Amino acid sequence: MNNSGDHSITADYSLRAAVITDLPMIYRGELSYMREFEPASEPAWTRALDRNLEMWVTNIDRAAIIEIDGLPLGYYLWMDDGGKAVLATIHVLPTWRGRGLGTILLMSFISQAHSGGFGTLTLGVHRKNPAQHMYSHAGFTQTHSDADYLFYSLSGLS
Repeated sequence: MNNSGDHSITADYSLRAAVITDLPMIYRGELSYMREFEPASEPAWTRALDRNLEMWVTNIDRAAIIEIDGLPLGYYLWMDDGGKAVLATIHVLPTWRGRGLGTILLMSFISQAHSGGFGTLTLGVHRKNPAQHMYSHAGFTQTHSDADYLFYSLSGLS
């Protein structure tokens, strides 16, 4: 896939379906996220690792990896929650952030969910995570919040 639509990326990227052997990378990305944005939640996240692993395995067909020159730089994974497509995770390696890779991943999630017949897409983002601006820019609207998270929805795709 060529990146001609996003001038902030200087190399060609490819987007591919995730496979089971990508799980160690996803685990490392999720752990990195926890340590960067939610360090107080890391012990609870670690205790729930079996549940998280089950979710990643169950939804591996709803995950994609973004690469440049064969090097994986990020991923997303989503799941079906009662007819709504829920973005469970999206991650770009810290040294590659700010170059449009997250937006490419987000747009791929939107496209994949829409192609799968999902009319409503949802996600939650920690208040400290600057990615919330990417979601708003992509058309997601905030629906509610709690102490730590902002929740967004994108509807009307079907």
